[in-house]
Amino acid sequence: AVCSRDLCVWAFQNLKVGAEAAEDIATAAEVVDLLCCFATIAAKSPRNQLIFDPYPTVMDPNNARRKLLDAEAKDFNLVNTVLAKFPSVEKMSKAKDFGDMKSQMDRAHPIAYPLLQWIISSNRSHIVKLPVNKSLASMATPHQYLLLSAPPEKEARFAELKAKHGSVFAFHGSPQENWHSIMRIGLKNARGTQLQINGAAYGSGIYLSPHSGTSFGYSRIGIGGSASPSQRSDNRFLGEGNCHCIAICEGDLERSDTHTHTPALRSRAPAPTNQDQPPLLRYMR
Repeated sequence: AVCSRDLCVWAFQNLKVGAEAAEDIATAAEVVDLLCCFATIAAKSPRNQLIFDPYPTVMDPNNARRKLLDAEAKDFNLVNTVLAKFPSVEKMSKAKDFGDMKSQMDRAHPIAYPLLQWIISSNRSHIVKLPVNKSLASMATPHQYLLLSAPPEKEARFAELKAKHGSVFAFHGSPQENWHSIMRIGLKNARGTQLQINGAAYGSGIYLSPHSGTSFGYSRIGIGGSASPSQRSDNRFLGEGNCHCIAICEGDLERSDTHTHTPALRSRAPAPTNQDQPPLLRYMR
């Protein structure tokens, strides 16, 4: 992640040597495409004030003291305007070099490239697209990814809990607009907040299911003309209508605020404690 001080952000945008965004597009174009898709969907959402979190900080390329995108004064019209003018990641990946790719972005909008840098650098999850021969055939899509979403200290804490109590793998579904934030902040217990959009039949907590079909329902897949899990896309890159996600998470069996939709796999009664940490994302489709 980039330091949020204005001068640091400006320096990152304008002085950083190595052109990391261009390198990411050259080596992991499908992952960059996924992140851009998540950002676009979240920014367009009627709930964008809540769920487009974090919000970008982008400085004027010509003025280190002027923020064009600022979390303290959110401008979703500008964010959506810039995102709509992004060249496709497929087109960017075909640029002959960094200069050619950046020229495409600069012609599209003066802050298109800085916003792309922010989308890539603000992502805190390590994401690797699975090759077809490693993918789960039952998921009926080539767009499948391995994830490491927790920092090393949380992984270490989880390993301790897992050694003591064991763990369970289960599915988690969430509407497509939520994944921009999930990739950066992780899963959160939204009970009693403005972020809550579903009930809590088993009490307060983060809900998992041993059945992918249950989680697909929570992802809103198949609603509003979006592709169902049985409609395979062979396109290398995603479209907004084909970006509904479920994840496989690993949860500590002794967690008090993680629940599955099957009593046999349910953790103990809901009574969240401060030392608990959310389930960790391991896979996404």
